[in-house]
Amino acid sequence: MTTNPLPHLTPTGTCWCGCAKKTGPGSFFAPGHDKVAEAALLAVEYGSSVAQLLHGHGYGPGHSVSARAVSEGAWRKCGSCDYVGAPASIANHTKKAHSTAATAEQAGGATR
Repeated sequence: MTTNPLPHLTPTGTCWCGCAKKTGPGSFFAPGHDKVAEAALLAVEYGSSVAQLLHGHGYGPGHSVSARAVSEGAWRKCGSCDYVGAPASIANHTKKAHSTAATAEQAGGATR
């Protein structure tokens, strides 16, 4: 998934966003605080710009981070279209976009 080995991390019982709240067993963050930490890191390191984050890691229009995620097995491509995402995301997408009901609804909408 990543070219560099990731260290083994152990939850400490305290939220890693820095708020000092206690966390449940096996959790690094209080509920929702993973997104708080993510947004704070993006703000501090990349001016709250995802484009700057991608550029800083060598990604952009000529080098797709999504394609790399698929090629390394971290993400998958939908078998029915070009959608890519994490396995759970693909399952949700497939249910919504490619179920028999969704197909019938789309077909019905196209004839109006």
